[in-house]
Amino acid sequence: MTLRAYDWDRTLFDGGVVPQEPFIVISGRTWNEWDDGLRAMSQRCPVYIRGVGAYGDHQHAGRFKAMMINFLGVTEFYEDRDDQIAIIEAQCPNCKVIKVG
Repeated sequence: MTLRAYDWDRTLFDGGVVPQEPFIVISGRTWNEWDDGLRAMSQRCPVYIRGVGAYGDHQHAGRFKAMMINFLGVTEFYEDRDDQIAIIEAQCPNCKVIKVG
């Protein structure tokens, strides 16, 4: 069974990707970046955010996403950032990463 997950920024939000149901969102955003868009999306599907960490710390965000992908058993992940794609591919051998943008 395929479990699809999507990054939020520049993927679902501002990226033009239309998600395939069922799906989840795994975002590198922190609690300070939680906004109405994510709140609305959380009414549609599970949303996992990094929660804590420095704003703009893309390496930490990539590691968080990889950890959640493995924990949840995600098999397909949509991401726009090359640095995070590299982290996810290195740490999640059972997940196909699709580059967006």
